Amino acid sequence: METRSTARSRRCSNTYNFKSGLTLWLVVWLVLVKPSPVQSCPRLCVCYPSPMTVSCQSQNFTSVPAGVPYDSQRVFLQNNRITELRVDSFGFETQVLWLYSNNITWIEAGAFSELRELEELDLGDNPYLQRLEGGAFRGLEKLQSLHMHRCKLAVLPHDIFHKLYSLQFLYLQENQLHFLQDDLFSDLVNLSQLFLHGNRIRTLSENVFRGLVNLDRLLLHDNRIRQVNRKAFRDLGRLTILYLFNNSLEELPGQVMRDTSSIQFLRLNGNPWSCGCEARQLWEWFRKSRVSSSEIVCTSPSPKRGQDLRFLREMDFALCPLPDPGSLAGTTTTTFSTKTRWWFSKHKPVSSSKGIFSKSTETIKAFPFSAVKPYNPSTSSTSFSAKYEIGEEEAALPKLDPEEYWANYGSEDAASVRCFELECPPESPPLPPSSSASRSSPSSLLLLLPLSLVPASLHQLFG
Repeated sequence: METRSTARSRRCSNTYNFKSGLTLWLVVWLVLVKPSPVQSCPRLCVCYPSPMTVSCQSQNFTSVPAGVPYDSQRVFLQNNRITELRVDSFGFETQVLWLYSNNITWIEAGAFSELRELEELDLGDNPYLQRLEGGAFRGLEKLQSLHMHRCKLAVLPHDIFHKLYSLQFLYLQENQLHFLQDDLFSDLVNLSQLFLHGNRIRTLSENVFRGLVNLDRLLLHDNRIRQVNRKAFRDLGRLTILYLFNNSLEELPGQVMRDTSSIQFLRLNGNPWSCGCEARQLWEWFRKSRVSSSEIVCTSPSPKRGQDLRFLREMDFALCPLPDPGSLAGTTTTTFSTKTRWWFSKHKPVSSSKGIFSKSTETIKAFPFSAVKPYNPSTSSTSFSAKYEIGEEEAALPKLDPEEYWANYGSEDAASVRCFELECPPESPPLPPSSSASRSSPSSLLLLLPLSLVPASLHQLFG
């Protein structure tokens, strides 16, 4: 009897120990292993673990709800009635924040500054968000995607994208932007795609896209663009897709397209293209490039109306002067250097007519400039005398008075000025006008040097 009783006691003890161990293990598993039930999920919201997601969409919230878990990774607040975003609106961290389709009217500067890990921010479809304060996105140095489409934004502060070095996708389409400030995107060195279509932009200035060295896609269609500065795309060497259709472009400088050396898809249709001499540079670029392009239908002049600019013949531009690379929009503006101005002042024919000049410290631009054949440096030196005789074509050039020439003299170093086309003086140039002896050439000074020694010699001989 004792043996059976002892055995039964041992079995009961082992069973009790096993159950105790199992219970202890279950407690540890519930505490440490099993995800704890989301008790801090905001009211009317749904929360999901792994990754921690808080979905509060379409619940008529007028502000960011309290109680969002601090370690959230995705927070969805779209389709509510949120009106303001303040510095204290976000008491949590997240990588994805959706706030589209709300009634946001104001974003306080630094409102997102505590969301240091934020990678995607969607503020699209907020029709009352008509302006932004500078510094609204301060602190979002890890932000990769920013959506602000259909917000009726009329202007962007110059520092709105300051220090957003990680941004890759920027959606600004279908707003009411009239212009873009210089260097607006200068900090976005990693931006890959920029969507600006459906706005009211009229011009693209020289420095509007400066800094976008990694931009791959630029959408500018459905705007009101009339003018593109010839240096506007100078940093866009990696651009592969460019949409400029449905704008008001009549011409496009050839330099603009030459700067986009990696372009593959180009859409320029839906513009009132002028296919006169101003289109020659763009036509030449199409002859050399291999790009998928839309049609470019000419609207003027009347003989070319309805034709495709890309398929015009060289004889269509036979009567056009060579375009000047320094002009803003590919027109035939000519820039005169010091040597050229000196030559024109020396050989000016008798005439009272003058060109319209815009003076600067470097150059003088004359408008308009008639057709002149460029100087060919391969010709022999014996042709200089014939070249610099005033002919009918050269007589039609804008005239320059000596005082206009000397007023701009001294801003260029003669030793560093390159001789280019009409800037080359004759091999034996005549002396400059006698009215300015202080500006005589070195050779004339050498000729006058022996004469200056004569009085000194006579003084030594006769006391």
